[in-house]
Amino acid sequence: MLRALTLYDALLAALGPQGWWPAETAEEVVIGAVLTQAVSWRNVERAIATLREAGLLALAPLAARPPEAVAPLIRPAGYFNAKARKLRAVAEAVLALGGPPGLAAMPLAEARARLLTVYGVGPETADAILNYAAGHATFVADAYARRVLGRTGAVAATTYEGVRAEVVAAMPGELLGEFHALLVALGKDICRPRAPRCGACPVNALCSYSAQQEPL
Repeated sequence: MLRALTLYDALLAALGPQGWWPAETAEEVVIGAVLTQAVSWRNVERAIATLREAGLLALAPLAARPPEAVAPLIRPAGYFNAKARKLRAVAEAVLALGGPPGLAAMPLAEARARLLTVYGVGPETADAILNYAAGHATFVADAYARRVLGRTGAVAATTYEGVRAEVVAAMPGELLGEFHALLVALGKDICRPRAPRCGACPVNALCSYSAQQEPL
C-alpha cells in the first residue's frame, strides 16, 4: 500500500509548496472556510475582497452586522443568504471561544467538538479552521483529498472521518495542511472526477487507479 508520506513527498517535489490557506489573518481563514463551502475559490476571492472593502473581514464586525446586510456583499460566493447567517453564527461562536488563539489553546478534540455544534460548521469547515487558523494537527478530508487518496491507494477508508483518521495517524502534524493543499491542486486540475488526466499526473507511477486503466 502506498504510504501517505511517500505521496506527499512526490506531490511536493512535482507541484511545489502551495502557500495555502491564502489569507492575511487567522480570522480571515475562518471567514474563508465558511465562504468556500460548495463553491470555487475564485468566487470566494471576490466575496472576500468585497468584505475587506466594507471593513468586515474580521470576526467582531461580522458578528455585529445583520446577515441581511452581509448577504449582498458575499453574493459571488453563492448561497449568499444562508452563508451570511452562517458567517454571523461562526463569528459569534469563535469569538466566544477566544478567537483562533482560544481554539489553538484547547485540546483538538474539544475544539473540534465545539465547532461542530455551530450552525454552518461541518467536518470540512471545522478542520479547515482548526488546521489553518488555529494550527491544530487535523486534516481536511474533502472530496478532492478523498478522491486522490482513494485512487492512489494511500488510504483504505472511504468516509470523511475514516480518511481523516488514517492521514492524521500516518503524517507528521506540521505537514497536514500542505498535504491537503497539494491533494486539492492535483484533484482540481489532473485527478478529476471524470476523465482524469492520468498521463499528465506527476504521481502516475505510484497510482493504483492509473495502473488499472487500459492503455490508449
